[in-house]
Amino acid sequence: MPAPRGPSRAVPPRTQSSALGPFAFLLFVGALVAAAWFVGKPAAEQAVVAYVAEHDTLLRQDIVRAFVADHVRAEIDLAKDTRADSRPFVITRGETAGQIARRLEDEGVIRSALAFAFVLYETERENALQSGSYTVSPALTPRNIAKLFEKAPGEQIVLRIIDGWRLTEVATAVSKAFPSITKEAFTSAAVVGDRKNTVLAGMEPDAPLEGYLFPDTYFMRPDMTAPQIIGVLLDTFERKVGATLRAASAERKVAIYDIVKLASIVEREARDRAESATIAGVYTNRLEIGMKLDADPTIQYALGDWRELSLEDLKLDSPYNTYRVAGLPPTPIANPGAAALEGAAKPAKHGYFYFVAKSDGTGGHAFSVTFEEHEANRVKYGNK
Repeated sequence: MPAPRGPSRAVPPRTQSSALGPFAFLLFVGALVAAAWFVGKPAAEQAVVAYVAEHDTLLRQDIVRAFVADHVRAEIDLAKDTRADSRPFVITRGETAGQIARRLEDEGVIRSALAFAFVLYETERENALQSGSYTVSPALTPRNIAKLFEKAPGEQIVLRIIDGWRLTEVATAVSKAFPSITKEAFTSAAVVGDRKNTVLAGMEPDAPLEGYLFPDTYFMRPDMTAPQIIGVLLDTFERKVGATLRAASAERKVAIYDIVKLASIVEREARDRAESATIAGVYTNRLEIGMKLDADPTIQYALGDWRELSLEDLKLDSPYNTYRVAGLPPTPIANPGAAALEGAAKPAKHGYFYFVAKSDGTGGHAFSVTFEEHEANRVKYGNK
């Protein structure tokens, strides 16, 4: 991305609302409170929030931010589309925080302009946005984008790793963000080697780091090398879930590598993250009695495609075919996020051995103890 001509400068406050202060805001709120007796409290609150969205400099006041906080906090760390592509976005000299926020929403980059503005004013960064041409994506949250805009274009690269991506998918994302790094070079570098991270204890030096490249949004220097990028992803894994995995390994007498393998399957199965520990418990119950896992994602990994499987696919001759081979697959099959890793570290204790997708749009599953109950659920939810 080309750097802007001339030095970047702080964004000045919006002139159209600079005269508005807490007194004017309180008067406005007072009028709406009175109106609330007639139109109802929710409508009055929404009117206040809409007013603040049009006069974003009011967010400099603590009382204003406190009032709108509950209406925007859920949006601050929520991306509009986690699988969206990147696109250019230009901040021109003199654009205000509010103008930038509204343009991000209008162009479909974020869900809420007010949430983006709230982040800026809460952290006192409303005047810290740098002009220039950036690469943004709806996969970034308002907080991510606010951080991106703090530095001039060319000073940092955004790398977004999605929960459940295979190593090859991570390599593709890295290659797009860092064109000088080929997918092959990244994949070759993504092995244990001589790395000393405690979560890699007991692994062979040539073992791939599939499963350990922690999904997150990263802001990196444009001159980063493949080993350096891998180091950042692995260190993030260690920092965020390392303690949990080490404790679970010691308590349950299970290798960390096996917990990560299980977590990678859970990641691909648990569309509803709240079910992570429950699904991990199903597979743990099966492992304890030597029952095959029958996990579709392991076959999909072997095929290199996350598509729906056919009956013929279930006959695949591969150590990753858990319909034919008992136990965990040889390696993790994806890079799981925190919910799946924590679920695999502490599987729920229950009597379930089966689950089937409800196919009702919720991403949830119906769990059962016996095969007969499982078959009934398959018929109930129209699952093949």
